[in-house]
Amino acid sequence: MRKIAMFLIILGIASLCFYISYRYISEKQNIESIEKYLEETKIVDIEYPTIEEQPVEIEEPKKEEKQVELDYQAILEIPSINLKRGLVESTKGFKSINYAISIDNSSNYPNTSGNFILYAHSGNASYSYFRNLGNVNINDDIYVYYQEIKYFYKVYKIYEIDKTGTMDIIRPADEKIITLLTCKNGTEKQIVVLGKQIDSERY
Repeated sequence: MRKIAMFLIILGIASLCFYISYRYISEKQNIESIEKYLEETKIVDIEYPTIEEQPVEIEEPKKEEKQVELDYQAILEIPSINLKRGLVESTKGFKSINYAISIDNSSNYPNTSGNFILYAHSGNASYSYFRNLGNVNINDDIYVYYQEIKYFYKVYKIYEIDKTGTMDIIRPADEKIITLLTCKNGTEKQIVVLGKQIDSERY
């Protein structure tokens, strides 16, 4: 009996160590990807040489594998909940929400008027990047880093909707807003956070 108990204790410790190591490696990879994106998209003074157009071979799409190399399109930062993650586009055949914060394919990017729509899982999984979205408050800051520009948003509305798979989207013609969406744990509701762009600057 003691041997079984000891075995279970050792197994539990090993599982905990594995989980901690996995989260550490995952977070380290995220930080490295963010730094790479910011470095590659920052302003630099260089002269681009003239190059001739070359034919491009289009490869057939490969079947999605467990190890996925993410191509960040932008970076989202919400200081009040200590969140800074890369954003990837939601495309057909690729469940981006299982790997990162997803950009809805109907979104208007921050440099154009309209609505920049993002969604991610809540809960306790390693990819539940919006697990703390319910802790965001009115007037909290939201930053988006996109193509050499840091965009500043201010949260102006937070509400809940029924989890039906659809939602009404605001699409202003002369304003730039951001919509964050995730499920509310233990309910059939979803949390919606709206922010309005107030400023921008180069980084």
